[in-house]
Amino acid sequence: MNQISSLTKNEFNRQRDTLNLIASENYPSPKTLSLLGSIWSNKYGEGYPGKRYYAGNQYTDELELYANSKALQIFDPNNHYGVNLQVLSGSPANSTVYLSVLEQGDTIMSLNLASGGHLSHLHTTSNWGKFFKLVNYDLKEEGENQLNLFKIDVEDYKQKLIDYKPRLVILGFSSYTQKYEFSELIKLAHEAGSLVLADIAHINGLVACGLHSSPFLGDTDIEQADFVSMTTHKTFRGPRGAMLFAKNTLPEYAKIITKSKSLIEIINKTIFPGTSGGPHFQQMAAVAQSCLEILGEDNYPDNIDFKTYSQNVLNNTKALENGLKESGLEIISPTENHICLIKLPNSLDSLDFQKKLESLGIISNRNSIPFDTKLPYRPSGMRFGMSALTSRGINRLDSHLIGTLIGQIASDKISTAETQTKIQEILNKLNWYYNF
Repeated sequence: MNQISSLTKNEFNRQRDTLNLIASENYPSPKTLSLLGSIWSNKYGEGYPGKRYYAGNQYTDELELYANSKALQIFDPNNHYGVNLQVLSGSPANSTVYLSVLEQGDTIMSLNLASGGHLSHLHTTSNWGKFFKLVNYDLKEEGENQLNLFKIDVEDYKQKLIDYKPRLVILGFSSYTQKYEFSELIKLAHEAGSLVLADIAHINGLVACGLHSSPFLGDTDIEQADFVSMTTHKTFRGPRGAMLFAKNTLPEYAKIITKSKSLIEIINKTIFPGTSGGPHFQQMAAVAQSCLEILGEDNYPDNIDFKTYSQNVLNNTKALENGLKESGLEIISPTENHICLIKLPNSLDSLDFQKKLESLGIISNRNSIPFDTKLPYRPSGMRFGMSALTSRGINRLDSHLIGTLIGQIASDKISTAETQTKIQEILNKLNWYYNF
């Protein structure tokens, strides 16, 4: 066994033998995973179906058209969008939109990173800051007695649309635990003359089965996002990859000087020949396989339909949150999706706590919370998610137990030996669908 094989075996064992609570990770089906290492990886195919620059692409043409059709079948029943699966990941998908429709000096408005936004939505550290201006909309605390219920501050959002006149508004998040009401926010942005990119990387699986509002399905064109980006490996339970959707029209509010007749045509030209060469067909095939599993045309190994799986994710996340809360930890905005966010006691360092959980077999990530006063590398909070463990068949009782264990670890009320015993008992019940 060479070093690469040895490392692969070690990683295989680590994934199997730990409890994965990272909200941005999941376990694709063995069929999906196998396609990433398939003969599709051997083929190069610059261009698009029917117009490649290399010979031998008759089956890659069929693959790309088929994968596109399945993605649209899931998200776009009204045939308002086109899709590009050649984009390689979520951040490049967002960058493609910037390059497609923005000019140097334009303003992008997105959710504050500390409030749950994402680095790829522009941030002070982003290289895109050389070309575009950034303004953030934020959250406000709602509810009786200030119960840490943070939601989008719609009045702040409206005012900043007026004050800054952003060319592009980004709706989306990486650690926001509430539901986005897409239609209202999209309409407000369009009425202000802004284009809208909805980044649903975290919630696309929930959107796909109707468990979250959709940026594709506003009652009118003005309530539908112009662009929708997504990764395919979180709640979608596919491979590491991405999809980028854009409207089949060129809306009047777009105010783009172009010979193209639609936003998807502009996107396609930006990707090839603008920024990319040959598509990664192995990734495209794996994305298509995950689409089939979502549509019920093929099955994940547990044979549970995707909507039931997704509802189980929500149920397990709430159960985990209840365990955390009952053990004394502070919840940031009770979850309405697959993400749970907590504030650690001031006496705990989040990086140290993350390492401690990892040493015990719980994999998680530290995370900023709204209006955090600590530095991003050692923020005040922790983010948890249950998509991955739900794929392995965890139930609500054990999800609740994990939350309780984390709280007991945080308050030093449980021994290392007892913690490891309980974690192993949970692991013994879980499915593991892969072979090394």
